[in-house]
Amino acid sequence: MYRLLLQRLVSIVGILLVVTIGTFVLIKLSPIDPVSMKFNLVGATPDPVLVAQLREQLGLNDPWWQQYMRWLSQIIRGDFGESILYSMPVATLLSGALPNTLGLVSLSLIMGIIVTIPLGMLSATYQNSWVDHGVRLLTFLALAIPSFWVGLLLLYLFGVKLQLVSVTNTNGFSAYILPAVTLALWLCGLYIRRLRNAILEVSRRPFVQGARALGLPEWMVYIRYIFPHVGLMLLPMMGVTMGAMLGGSAVIETVFAIKGIGYMMVQGIMARDFVLMQGYIIWITMVFIIINIIIDALSYWLNPKRRAAIQGGSYE
Repeated sequence: MYRLLLQRLVSIVGILLVVTIGTFVLIKLSPIDPVSMKFNLVGATPDPVLVAQLREQLGLNDPWWQQYMRWLSQIIRGDFGESILYSMPVATLLSGALPNTLGLVSLSLIMGIIVTIPLGMLSATYQNSWVDHGVRLLTFLALAIPSFWVGLLLLYLFGVKLQLVSVTNTNGFSAYILPAVTLALWLCGLYIRRLRNAILEVSRRPFVQGARALGLPEWMVYIRYIFPHVGLMLLPMMGVTMGAMLGGSAVIETVFAIKGIGYMMVQGIMARDFVLMQGYIIWITMVFIIINIIIDALSYWLNPKRRAAIQGGSYE
């Protein structure tokens, strides 16, 4: 167990180092001068003398490796720099926006689970029937249709035509319903078919067939035998999905004006705020890593075979 934790810590340091190098290089390849952009954001004409002074103050004239080492040392201290667009510390901006994104993703997960489990069970129970084909068609459409188009359609239908929600409201629980539904549709399309296949696979195993042969009710077979194994099969994928939702919610947050970290990232890209973009990439990488560590730990504690394999010195 301790060796596994040590391996994870080493891999985290390596991943973050690669991400910081890649982020720094990509930003440096941009032809946009951040100092000139700061003047443009306030509607002022960049003065060459002031631009040169600011570049010297910010250390942008130093060799690239000195700039990288200075930036890396700031990140280690928790200082992600000051946003050019908002003139505020990036860490403050992202920490204030992260709860909005987490709330949106959490609500989407709850909605997705409520819909995915019954439809996945229904599709597996009536395998290869018209019900199964209909559910699989819905999952295909949920993945094929772009999320931003679904969001705009929901906003137009429920906000403009039916006027059930406010188009301009971006605060409170009601503001999260439509964007959460949009993300939940994508989640359902991703997991219903996988849940169906996992249920069918586990149902063919001898211990499930034996439980049914003993005359146990179907609901008990699902709760005691099928769902625990299906959960272990889908658990690793859930960590990747949650990370993808946190990083991929930028379009949905922009459509519905939810001021989460994705919305901040889009604003930073439009304003060429390289400091905010760098901070966002590092933040979302750390969140993604933390989520996957939690999922990996849950998989370790919930899966006796994996726990025994790791303790025995082999890792499957």
